[in-house]
Amino acid sequence: MNLETRTVSGDPVVILNPGDHNKDGGPDFINARVRIGETIWAGNVEIHVVSSDWFRHGHHNDKGYDNIILHVVYQHDPKPDPHPVLTIPTLEVIDQFPLHIKDRYDLLMRNQLWIPCINLLDLTYQSDLTLWTASLALERIILKCEEIRRFWELCGHDWEETFYRFLATNFGFRINGLSFELMAKSLPLKVIKRHAGNIIQLEALLFGQAGLLDSDFNDPYPVLLASEYRFFKNKYRLAPVTGTVWKFLRLRPSNFPTIRISQFAAFIQSAGGRFFQLLDSSSFAEIQTWFDLLASPYWDDHYIFDRLSPKRVKIMGQSSRALLIINGIVPFLFFLGLEKGMANYREKAINLLESLSGESNSEIHRWKKAGMETDNALKTQALIQLKRTYCDRKRCLECRLGKRILK
Repeated sequence: MNLETRTVSGDPVVILNPGDHNKDGGPDFINARVRIGETIWAGNVEIHVVSSDWFRHGHHNDKGYDNIILHVVYQHDPKPDPHPVLTIPTLEVIDQFPLHIKDRYDLLMRNQLWIPCINLLDLTYQSDLTLWTASLALERIILKCEEIRRFWELCGHDWEETFYRFLATNFGFRINGLSFELMAKSLPLKVIKRHAGNIIQLEALLFGQAGLLDSDFNDPYPVLLASEYRFFKNKYRLAPVTGTVWKFLRLRPSNFPTIRISQFAAFIQSAGGRFFQLLDSSSFAEIQTWFDLLASPYWDDHYIFDRLSPKRVKIMGQSSRALLIINGIVPFLFFLGLEKGMANYREKAINLLESLSGESNSEIHRWKKAGMETDNALKTQALIQLKRTYCDRKRCLECRLGKRILK
């Protein structure tokens, strides 16, 4: 950058290097290089709307701002009494750019629309987002990798236990994710593996550890599960979670935790307890078949123990299967690739997103209505990241669409 202008005191200023945007506490830009007059300065740059913000924000009493070499302000205004004169060179930029840019930025910051620029998207191009899609999707994957790291640390870097717990959490989806996590944490994989071939024993262990076998049942099936569980509880000295952690309200019956726990048991049986080897599946179609899961026959005419319902086979739906791959398999593959330095796992994760159809939810429907492409999961994950990390926080100056609109 080689923009020449002058400070409010008349000294010529040349920005040799703007430095790095500091997103943490402290000066706005660090490690900048600026020529003021005949002297080249290296240090930090602080930015405010008006110069009196320096005192209003308390920087004059903060040692963290002692190395400021330039104070950049939209408008230079008198210092508020009784503060001393600020001796740091001040650069006023009110005349350095068209007024409509500030007006448009103020509009973006003030409005309370679903996304700040929803009425200005016609000023952007699809290519602005297309070129950014992979990076946005990658940002979202990295965020999920941080969650996997938490599991990995809790599991003492045991990869199979980590995958088991993380995938269990995803079977709870958004509403019951934490409850599934607690259940899996209370039931180690080494116990699960011993009973992976027997669906009744698996359901007894899972429903028992979920705290859902404490009632006096009438139906033969939950009575059998409760009996099996009492034996395993004593044998393995298990401590179940409380049944009150599970949420049923405002869920479709097919998403009830009872159905998801049974489907998770079917997944364990299908995998034979050997979760980790599934990550080496050679094709996208094979990965999809992992989640063609049927709840056990008891649940064909039940959603809750002892309560009969119209008969309906409880097979996991297409959208649920896709979400398990998007939120469970993809980030775990990527995290595995990062930790083991294996690019093939990271590439496989990205290829999976490109192969999957985009999610179908209210957020994605609104993006589609706004004219955005939503035909695969890489694009929809990018749009979710854009909305939650940029739009919701009004980070318009860091957004490619925001920059285009402001120009």
